[in-house]
Amino acid sequence: MNKKSLLIIYFLTLGILNSKAQSTQSPDSLGLPGDNLNLYAVMKLFQSSATLEGFEKSLNAEDSKINNLDLNNDDKTDYIKVIDNVDKQVHNIVLQVPVNDKENQDVATFIVEKNNKGEVQIQLIGDEELYGKNYVVEPNYNDSIAQKETPNPGYVKQSSTQTVDSKGNTTIVNNYTTTQTASWPVVSYMFMPTYVVWVSPWRFGYYPSYYNPWTPWYWQRYYGYHYNYGYYYYGNYRYCNYYRNPVAYNSYYSRRSVSVTCNVNIRNGGYRRSYSHPESRAMGNKDFERDKKNGRDKMNNGNDNQKVKKSAIKNKNNNISKQSAQGVKQKAANNSVDRSIPKRTNQNINTDRRPVDRTPLNRGGGGGRVGGRRP
Repeated sequence: MNKKSLLIIYFLTLGILNSKAQSTQSPDSLGLPGDNLNLYAVMKLFQSSATLEGFEKSLNAEDSKINNLDLNNDDKTDYIKVIDNVDKQVHNIVLQVPVNDKENQDVATFIVEKNNKGEVQIQLIGDEELYGKNYVVEPNYNDSIAQKETPNPGYVKQSSTQTVDSKGNTTIVNNYTTTQTASWPVVSYMFMPTYVVWVSPWRFGYYPSYYNPWTPWYWQRYYGYHYNYGYYYYGNYRYCNYYRNPVAYNSYYSRRSVSVTCNVNIRNGGYRRSYSHPESRAMGNKDFERDKKNGRDKMNNGNDNQKVKKSAIKNKNNNISKQSAQGVKQKAANNSVDRSIPKRTNQNINTDRRPVDRTPLNRGGGGGRVGGRRP
């Protein structure tokens, strides 16, 4: 067999393998690691959080079913740090994964900007390594209302419309004003005079004791679960491909963290096995039905249903304002034992999860070390 024939066979084989890999991915998949962190779910969690510290804690909780990232391919979910960079009235809140002891990878960033009228614009921008360029999620702003009406701080107007798809499914689209997003609990908290900037104190191998990494789901199961929340995600948030504050984003982009390990894994197809079990989508639907039965499927809009007592916030702010940056880090370590994440017992018998690495973890107290790497 001559050299030309060998080359033809090689490229034909390569094409078959590529088409097979693509066939396991749903059209709703980006084919990038960001598939395993639904930014609509992240935006919803941000809206219903009271503080950035609480937001980080919930984001890394197994029972929230939001974080499914495994960028270093160690068969354990990655810890996502929350880092707030403040420039006057603009908060650039970075979600970042420590990939190893030398590399960090930015996952996404919130840009929260408040103008002199008290109006707040919020965008969540996925990092281009994980989501591609210009992947932006924001509240369903009704820009016409924001432009035509003078906002009244004592009254929040929210209009809504209904859309019906080809299958007869109805989605109620809530339209927000910039005045309304300013009242989100975590946003109100960040713009208080006593707010102390939150910078996550954790790093690779050193995590809070409440964090117990679990085995990631295959992407189809993760998608199957969140698909059931589509009515809420698309009813309150929308995708767009532009930046409301290009200056703030460009300032962030110039200093963003990118992991070489993550980049190599993307180019070499290191994350393909996440898509290798399309049948697991049914398991995601079952997970949703179980949560629904247990009353854990309730979607909270962060405004009407989740009330944050002003007195509690005031007392907390007064306490925090007296602490130094080092004191805040110590506080996070000391308070990190107040909730444990239950361990799963069926990880080694379900095909809906990736094969689990049974390497034991060394867990400590508040600032305990978690050795989450293979030997």
